Amino acid sequence: MNKTTLLLTTLVSASALAQENTPPPPPPPQRVDSPVRAEAPVMTEQDPGGRVRWGVSGNLGWFVPHSAFTLGAEGKIGYQVSNLFSAYGILGGTFGFGFGGTASSTGGSVGIVGVGYYFVGAVAELMFADIFYVGGGALLAGGGYGVAGISAGTGGGSVTAIAAGGFAPGLDVRLGLGLGRTQPAPSFRRGGFNLGLDAKILFHPNTSVTRVEGSSGGGSVNVVTNELSVSVTPMLTLGYDMR
Repeated sequence: MNKTTLLLTTLVSASALAQENTPPPPPPPQRVDSPVRAEAPVMTEQDPGGRVRWGVSGNLGWFVPHSAFTLGAEGKIGYQVSNLFSAYGILGGTFGFGFGGTASSTGGSVGIVGVGYYFVGAVAELMFADIFYVGGGALLAGGGYGVAGISAGTGGGSVTAIAAGGFAPGLDVRLGLGLGRTQPAPSFRRGGFNLGLDAKILFHPNTSVTRVEGSSGGGSVNVVTNELSVSVTPMLTLGYDMR
């Protein structure tokens, strides 16, 4: 074996021995993902209701079908069941007076109207977006109204008297704006002024109507009847409520 062959054999053997003695490279580090922490949901506090509500108001309006200007007052107390719904009792009174007349070449007429009644009732109310409210309920009123009218013409004349008294059941319908601000938790109360419309519809079961009619030739007719009459009092209301 010549020297060249011997040198090559020695180099190959040394290279193989070096490869056997070289440790394998370390494995790549494992990636450990950090756990994702779930964000806690943001809880918005909701008004649970469950508190006493009260209010007072002054009213002005118009009595129909016999025209009369009216003034009134009302108090209320009840329970705010939730942010949306409440129920309350009402107690108040309405009073009014009207006077009118007509005249023409053939005659004329004069009429006087007086209104006075107190009422109690129960109302359920919904309030939307903390500002707009609508409600309705049942009423029981005591008192009534009276009308006296006289007409005269070339053919004769008549006197009419209408009296509606006693107890009268009815309905109350209302809507409007609550102008107060909502207090923060835990109170959630909404206190402030209200501007609204309120209509009280009453059914008078024993309305006495008396008509006395006469003609230019003489004589008269007296007619008395008991009738069911219906009155409506639409009113503009301004008050203060604590819901």
